Amino acid sequence: MLPIDTDLTVFTITVANIVFGSLPQLRKNSIDIPVKYEIEEVAVSALGDGQAATFALYDEKLAAIGYWPVCRYRVSNYGHNLSRSYINPAETSRCIVLLVEVATNVAGLKSVGSSCLLSFETWFADKTLLTTRNMKLKSLLDCPLYQKVQECPYIAEPAEMKRVHDAAVAKIGCPVAPPSTATQIFKMLHEEHDWFSEYQVTQGVYRLNPDGKSYSMADKALRRGIRNYFNPFVQRFYTWRFVPTALLAVLLPVLAVFKFTPMAAAAALRSGFPLDSAIRAVMLGAYALAGAVIGLMFESAAVVWVFILTYIPMRIVAPGALGAIPYGTFAGVVAHFVCQAKQRSRSVLLPRRAR
Repeated sequence: MLPIDTDLTVFTITVANIVFGSLPQLRKNSIDIPVKYEIEEVAVSALGDGQAATFALYDEKLAAIGYWPVCRYRVSNYGHNLSRSYINPAETSRCIVLLVEVATNVAGLKSVGSSCLLSFETWFADKTLLTTRNMKLKSLLDCPLYQKVQECPYIAEPAEMKRVHDAAVAKIGCPVAPPSTATQIFKMLHEEHDWFSEYQVTQGVYRLNPDGKSYSMADKALRRGIRNYFNPFVQRFYTWRFVPTALLAVLLPVLAVFKFTPMAAAAALRSGFPLDSAIRAVMLGAYALAGAVIGLMFESAAVVWVFILTYIPMRIVAPGALGAIPYGTFAGVVAHFVCQAKQRSRSVLLPRRAR
């Protein structure tokens, strides 16, 4: 059994506050989903520099495999997300590049999530939809019965994802030609949104609002969001990237205790610098570096990973080093802000004044 100390106390209180106190805040902050999409085509002149550069990169990569842009659009009555659709006249699959940006507030912790989602999709004669995508986080919504999804979070290149998608298409059935004009694409989006929303309602994930014009997220979905906040594996990541990050985060506090603080203590004694201040500075520095490493690696659950990688190993190898000063909590704060700085640095959708 882990003895109670400051870090464990703070982590326990934080978890309890989010688990038992964040649902009302999530209800208040969740954005309603319109029953009917208002889809608008977006001209290239309306794009920001970051948006234009992102799409230009995918234009080049997709042109190499014979895919050409059809239209660029957004759902004007639902968020900032921006999509670009591509087709190859000789293929039955459509490619979509989606720029996603979401601002959240969980128990006072404000976050901006930003990502670029690449997907290929194919419709079949029996109204089955196959989607192959590189979404890195688990969805809060239920996958409808008509849709089969291949999650390929590690694939960034369109050509590689296309090969994976084609292999699955060959096993399913008779594919049909994708919509090839903006009008056809928008018509399909309206129809699919109707089917998808109706399914979420039947599953208790969406709730139709009294005005009949919008859906709100039901508590079932919001509770999934709370669970995901504490699920360290909600983010899909490469093992070869995770292992060195985890080792470095574990070793930094341990090395601080067994190597760096004795060195700092000896130097402090020689120079007359206050001993306690020298030791605390070294420990805070080591935990700050560990938190920064974790924040750079993980898109979500960074605070949980800080607890797993810095608190638990230290409790095992050097329990006497833990006490009144919440070094792990400091690392968690650093991890959160580093993660947010990383997200904001690649943000291309939200206006700067709105962040």
